Amino acid sequence: MTCKQVESYWEHWLAGDVTSELERHLEACPRCRQQARELARASGWVRLLKQEPPQPGPAFWARLRHRIEESERAEEFWSELSWVAARAVLSLVALVFLLGLGLLFQSAAPRLTEFDLPPGYLDETTGVATTNGQLNRDQVVLTLVAYRE
Repeated sequence: MTCKQVESYWEHWLAGDVTSELERHLEACPRCRQQARELARASGWVRLLKQEPPQPGPAFWARLRHRIEESERAEEFWSELSWVAARAVLSLVALVFLLGLGLLFQSAAPRLTEFDLPPGYLDETTGVATTNGQLNRDQVVLTLVAYRE
C-alpha cells in the first residue's frame, strides 16, 4: 500500500476499521505514522467537544448574582447622578435667563450722566448752550454743528 492509497482509508481507520495492509504500512512509514498520531489526537478533541458541557456549580451562580447586583447599584448611581445633573443644568439655564433679562432691562433704562440735564440757554460769552455750567449730549452735538456752519 502506498501513502496515496492510505489517504482514502483514514476515515475507516478513525472509525476503528483497520485492515492488515494499513497496519503494515503504518508500521513501515514514519510519515503516515505521524499523521495517524495527529489524527488520533484531533479525534480525541472532537470527542471532547461533543460531550455535554459541565454545569456551573453554586459558587459560580453566587459570583454571578453578586456581579449583577453590583452592576444594578452602579446603574442606580449613574441614574441618580444624571437626575442631579439635569436639575443643575436646568437651574443654570434659568439663572442665565434671569441674568440676561436683568441686563436687558438695565440697559434699556436711560442712564443719567452729568450731561443729562434740562436744556439751558446759550451762554452769551462762549456761544455754547449750558445749563448750570454743564452740557448734555444733545447740546454738545448742536453746538458742534453750529460751529461747523
